[in-house]
Amino acid sequence: MGRVMAALLGVACAFATLVLWLKLGRAGQGSGWAAAMVFCSVMAIGFPILYLCCKRRWWEIWRCVLLGSLGGGLCALPFSNGSFSFGFLLGLFLFAGAAFGLLFWFAAIWRNDSLTCPKSFCLPCGAVYRVARNVLNRR
Repeated sequence: MGRVMAALLGVACAFATLVLWLKLGRAGQGSGWAAAMVFCSVMAIGFPILYLCCKRRWWEIWRCVLLGSLGGGLCALPFSNGSFSFGFLLGLFLFAGAAFGLLFWFAAIWRNDSLTCPKSFCLPCGAVYRVARNVLNRR
């Protein structure tokens, strides 16, 4: 699970870096403050979503890309009346969020045997044989 937490921290840093790179701070507050708020927001929203994905075993790549894109859209909302037009900024954050979600999947989920289980060990209702984990650990 440490690998997943490190990847979530990396995604939060990536969104904060994007805010710093675009210089999206409002008048009277710098980009550093805006980046810190985006970082805290991504972590605050990311933990419950990560918990939900762990409980439901939602580790497919398309879900990570979709959730990253939705997170990017949420990150663009506070900057709606900045120096960029909101449509451009929303599109940029949606695309960046999808890319960060894909990178999250590769960093945290791909080939992570503690999270994934082969489809042959899964029952149709979503339950997993306990024997499957022991077989995977022996390999």
